[in-house]
This record gives sequence, C-alpha cells and structure tokens, in this order.
Amino acid sequence: MRFEGQVAIVTGAASGLGRAYSIALAERGARVILVDNESAQTEGVSDKPVINMAPESGLTSCCEAIKAIGGECQSYSIDVTCSDDIGAMVDSVIASWGRVDILINNAGVHHPCAFEHMSVASWKHQLDVDLNGTFYMTKAVWPHMTRQGYGRIVMSGASSIYGDMHETSFSASKMAVIGLVNSLHLEGQEYGITVNSIIPHAVTAMTAAHLAPAVRPLFSKTTVTATMLYLCSSKCPSGQHLLAAAGGISHAAMVEFSPSHFNAEECTPEVIYDRWSDIYKAKPVTVHKSGEAQVLAWAKAQADKRHIPLE
Repeated sequence: MRFEGQVAIVTGAASGLGRAYSIALAERGARVILVDNESAQTEGVSDKPVINMAPESGLTSCCEAIKAIGGECQSYSIDVTCSDDIGAMVDSVIASWGRVDILINNAGVHHPCAFEHMSVASWKHQLDVDLNGTFYMTKAVWPHMTRQGYGRIVMSGASSIYGDMHETSFSASKMAVIGLVNSLHLEGQEYGITVNSIIPHAVTAMTAAHLAPAVRPLFSKTTVTATMLYLCSSKCPSGQHLLAAAGGISHAAMVEFSPSHFNAEECTPEVIYDRWSDIYKAKPVTVHKSGEAQVLAWAKAQADKRHIPLE
C-alpha cells in the first residue's frame, strides 16, 4: 500500500505513536504535515510551511528523520484546541500542496487522577484536547475531502472501550470520539471518506512505566503502525474500531444481545430483576449499523409479535 501523491496530517506528531505514524506514511510516499503543541513554539501559525523551532524540538527531529529518508514534510507547532490556528494551518497546506487525503487525530493529553480529586478545569482540558481538538481538525479538512471525493480519517480511541482506573476524563473523551466515528462515517460514505478509530497500545514515554520489563519488548510499535497504515489506505473499511497491540489485531463493536420480551402489564423493575440473568446472558449478539437500524429492529420485532404488517 503506497501513498504517493497524497497529503497526510498527523497530530501529536512530535513523539511516540504520532512520530511513528508520520515516518511510516513518509516511507510509503505520503507528504506529511506534522502537528504538535510543544513548549518551544511560536505565537500563532506561521505563513511559512515550517515553523522556526528549537533544535531539540520533537517536531524538528521528526521532520529531519522524514527528510533523511527522502520524504517531504511540513511542521506546525499549534494547539489543537485553537480552531482558528487549525483553520489557518489547513489553508496553508491547501495553498502549498493542494489537498488533504489523510487525517490522523492522534493528539491527546493524559493525566490519571482519582475521580474525587479531579478538578473541573482538568476535566474540561481533557475534553478540549481529545474531543474538541479532534472535532476542530476534522471539521477543517472535511470540506476539502468532500470536494475531492476522497478522504481517510483515523481517530485515536485509547482506553475508550473498557475504561481504566483513574482514567475517567481520558476514557470519557475517547469514548466520545468513538461516537463521533460511528455517526460521521455514515455522512462520509457518499463522498468517498472513511472514518475509523484505532485503540492502540505500544511502548512510548506515556506507557512504558505501566508495562512490566519482561513484556515491554512485546509492545513494539510495529502492529499499531501497520494497522494505522491499513486504515489510511484506499482499501480500508469505514466505521470500524480496531484494537492493535503486541502482535494482535482485533475488531471491536457495540453489540446488543438478544432482547427478552415483556408484555406491558408484566414489565416492572421487579420482573427485570428476577430475569436479569437471562437478559444478561442472552444470545445471539446483534450488531446494528446505526441507531436508526436499532429502532427499526425494535419496531419490527414488536410488530411481528403482534402481527402488525410493516411496509
């Protein structure tokens, strides 16, 4: 899978998985826009392709690594919570390279905290970066992708599916991103835009301390990067959530177990309590394509039960 002629934007590109994604895309021919919010940054967005950053900058290092393999890149040190700066950055990219084919919304913040000690400011900041930043970036590239009839958007959904201790704000913001994927991919279908999420785990500065030394080598970036490249390709599905780590790749989805049916007069909380074991263990599992599809399934099931014809 190659990406010659395509332009990719990667947020959180200065380090960790964002850096790995950026270099992997460049290796396969993409021109890459590196976006990160570093401490060594200029005010606003420069009208030049590359912001003048400090030599020790992660963006500078990533850009140099891409150029060393013959790739092309631009870098912008901006805050993804500033929609005006994002808009100016995308305008600059379009002016210089004419298109945006791929967006990887990888930027995020991670500050574990017990819920009772979490401040309102911390909660809002988490959602502003992980959720609103993802919205602003996606909103900025969407019109360009619809006009060109092609786009690949990938969201990071780390800790979203199952949650973790002391990760309430992180999990909530990432689960909101999962919801964004579930709905937005439906809107992208007629424009050739796919929208997916990846739930990755690999050794980075953020995760290394949480992995035992014996298993740390198993969590290289290889599996995650390969999965990301697949989701950026012309052959990828849409509306999917892929977990990738330690050589394993799996597909996650919200599913509904077979419903238990109640007559109106017998449906009380006490009856639900008595039948909870049956409800919880019910099979088979159904995957609905959308919320509307679930409503239609409910309507059909009850109509069939009451012999009500549906057109």
